[in-house]
Amino acid sequence: MVANRTESAPQLLEEVGRRARAGCEIKLMVPPERRPDAPDWTPEEARDLVERAAGGHPVELVDYGADAAATISALVQDGACDEIVLSTPPEHHAHWHRHRLPSQIEALGIPVKVIPPEVSGWSYEHGFPTAGSAQRSVP
Repeated sequence: MVANRTESAPQLLEEVGRRARAGCEIKLMVPPERRPDAPDWTPEEARDLVERAAGGHPVELVDYGADAAATISALVQDGACDEIVLSTPPEHHAHWHRHRLPSQIEALGIPVKVIPPEVSGWSYEHGFPTAGSAQRSVP
């Protein structure tokens, strides 16, 4: 799970609950918000919320490193995950493309589920996903 606090946080937490009940292990990354005035949760706050949504199942907090998109790319390349769930603000998505993350994930056959940053829905103008294998989630 790659997540920031957005309007769609409740949908993200519902997705976490479904996956935890299905026996999925959950890793969580909270990329830093680039705008200092933007509301966001700390990684620890996010982990606590995600663990509660997961029914108490442990959630591994992944350090985003110097560049969150590069860290995600490395996790995918290393086989450390078998699916990516994104719930981040639209401004983060340009970074995914700079690192060719969509094509790298698609090449490995790893599905991507995007939870739109706004409850009103997803727009491909947000910059992710563009790959044919990516899934679209609209609440």
